[in-house]
This record gives sequence, C-alpha cells and structure tokens, in this order.
Amino acid sequence: MTALDQPVSLSILQRLSVILLRGMMRLLGPLARLRRSPAPPQPTSNYAYGAHREETLEYFPPPKGAPNRAPVVYIHGGGWIMGKKELYSPELVFLAEAGYPVFNLEYPLAPETPHPGILRALLGALSWIETTFPQYPSVHLMGDSAGGNLALMLGILCSNPEQMNGLEVEVNRRPTLSALSVVSLYGVLDRLSWIRNGFPGASLMLQSYAGKAAFEETVGPRLAITPMDLSFERCPPTFLAAASKDPLAESSSLCREKFLAERHAVTYMLYEGENHGFFNRSKRPATQQLKADVLDFLTNHELTSAERPLPSAQVA
Repeated sequence: MTALDQPVSLSILQRLSVILLRGMMRLLGPLARLRRSPAPPQPTSNYAYGAHREETLEYFPPPKGAPNRAPVVYIHGGGWIMGKKELYSPELVFLAEAGYPVFNLEYPLAPETPHPGILRALLGALSWIETTFPQYPSVHLMGDSAGGNLALMLGILCSNPEQMNGLEVEVNRRPTLSALSVVSLYGVLDRLSWIRNGFPGASLMLQSYAGKAAFEETVGPRLAITPMDLSFERCPPTFLAAASKDPLAESSSLCREKFLAERHAVTYMLYEGENHGFFNRSKRPATQQLKADVLDFLTNHELTSAERPLPSAQVA
C-alpha cells in the first residue's frame, strides 16, 4: 500500500447495494457458459498474473496457421465494482476466429481496491504478458464501459510511461510493450456526464472507485481517473463506440472532441437505436456490425509502433 491508497467511504446501504449487484452478476456466469457458442478455435487456458485472487486471465491462442497478429487484451466492464471475465468469453471468440490471440482479464474490484489499485493490477497483467509471452511485444487494448475506461487509461499510460510515476507503480509491474490501438465500447471516459444523464448506479460506482472527491468538476492528479482528466502527448489510435440510447454516449462524444482538438487519432462510431451493453447481445445486427467494425479497425492498426506513422485526427 502507498500514500495514494486511500480507503473509500461508503454507507452501509451503499455496501449492501454493491453486494447485491455482484450477486446478480454471479448468476449470469452459468448462463454465459451455457451459451458459449461457437467454441474458440483452440482450447483456452487460465493463468494467475498476480498474487490477488482476482488477478487472473483467460488466454485464447490463435488458430493453427493464423497470420502473426498482435493479441487483444480485453478488460470487462461493471462500473469498477462488479463483472467477471467469464461473461465475455463467448463474445471474444470472434477475435480468436479472426486470428487474434486474446487475453481476457479479471482484476480486483472497488471499493476494496479503489483507484489507482485497479490500474496498477492491470499494468501488472500487461507486464506478466510481456514476460510470459515474449513473442507479443505489442498489444491491442479493448474494453467495455468501465473496462473501456481502463483500456484507454492503460493505452495512455503505456504511451506516456512517465505518467506511471504518479500512480506509484512498482518497477517490476511496469510494462514496456507497445499499445498498438485501443477499442473503447461505450466507455466511462469522463467522470460526470453519465451521472447527469442518469446512468443507473453511476454515483455508487464512481464513489466506490474514487471516493466523494471525484464528484468535483475539477480534480487533481490523484483523482485523474478518466482520459478527460489527463494531459498527455501520445495516445494509441482509438476506436470509440457509443450507443445512441445509452446515458454514457455523451462520454465517448466528449472524448472524441478532446482527441480531435489534440490531434490524436480517433475513430468514432455511434450505433443508432442501441442501449448500453449491446456488445453482449450477440444476435443483434448492430452487434454483428460492431464486431465487423472492430476487426476492420484492428486490421488497420497491425503495424508495429516503430512502423506506425505519426497520428493524425480522423473521425468516422
């Protein structure tokens, strides 16, 4: 524990709400396993990347004979307070089928592990991947909702490693691999718009992750928990997906505007008529379109960091 690790204060009712939400999420796990179709092209393996019981990952190897692609590191959503990697295993098969190795990450949750503990754990996961799978010097980062936030924050940290100093990240948990791109699916990319727009449970999630001070309009470096709170020079090419009926849609739009103004490469897609979480509804036409759009984006950013041209702003 460091000076940054301040315990989060929640009322008894708030803590009971977290327990209830997690219980509901656990009920979805068996359902996800039942609908795991199609099967991944190769058997998956599970690993521990750290000492915490939640510091685990599922590895999807690429199909035999697949082209040499950088892996996709996926970070699940759940408002930083809930979620299980198993809920996303069925949805990530499309990446493995397209030839991408996939690392599906579990991580410690808030309020027990508030900011910056979750980011530290995930940086440790990237460092573990770099050491254990040295054939993968570069990765694509992808996540949904709070996982979209974490994926983009990791992309920024990997591209601006000096910013890890402010998080007091241990040297042996600092990755040096290259983040080729980031895919954020309806991510929490600013702190307050989702609260104004009535996202269910947003206040509980934000307070659990970063405490009451995170509700201020402006925060200092210790509470810079979203890309909108940070100042940075470099950022991987970023794909922002938003759903038109999602209270979080404004968050992706605000991030797009910031990235365009700062000339970071950004692709923005708004999926009309869709709600938050539609990535997990695999039979919806919009979900199939989203997966096709993600594959196109990843294919366009398969170059190594040394070969990649300087970013220029773009929007779709």
